[in-house]
Parts: sequence; C-alpha cells; structure tokens
Amino acid sequence: MASIAKKKPKGAPDWHDSDAPDAEGKFRDLSISDLASWLIKTRGRNLSKIISSLNQQVVFNRNKNPSYAAKMRKTMDVVRRRLKKNDK
Repeated sequence: MASIAKKKPKGAPDWHDSDAPDAEGKFRDLSISDLASWLIKTRGRNLSKIISSLNQQVVFNRNKNPSYAAKMRKTMDVVRRRLKKNDK
C-alpha cells in the first residue's frame, strides 16, 4: 500500500473501501423488487448509500446499456417508496 501512497497526487483524497458487501452480479441478476430488498438490507436502510450505489450504476451504464440504467432508476423509485412508507 505504501507504493500507492507515494504516487498519490498531493491533495488527493484517501481511498476508502465500502463497508457494503460485494454485489457479485446481484444488480444484474435480481428483479427490481428483489434488488431493492437486498439493498435495503445490506445498506442498513440508509437511503443515501442505496441511491449512491444505484446512481453509480446509472452513470456508468446509461450510454452502453440504457435498459440496465432504466432498471436501476426503477429500483431507486421502489427503494424510496419502501423507505418512506416505513418512516411514517
């Protein structure tokens, strides 16, 4: 790790690994509803973390795989509905 730190530009942020488990293809393979449930469970019901994960998938795939990006947007909607319903 020391060799990476030496090459890091001055002022660049430190690298932090996510505490969320690896998806291992779940974003691709699970249905919208199942993916929403898995994200809510693994991200500790933290809406910000969930939306960030899904938004990253949208941004990286919106040009090369628009149907996948659309699935991620629909999953965002499902997650928002479920978490808002449970907050009341």
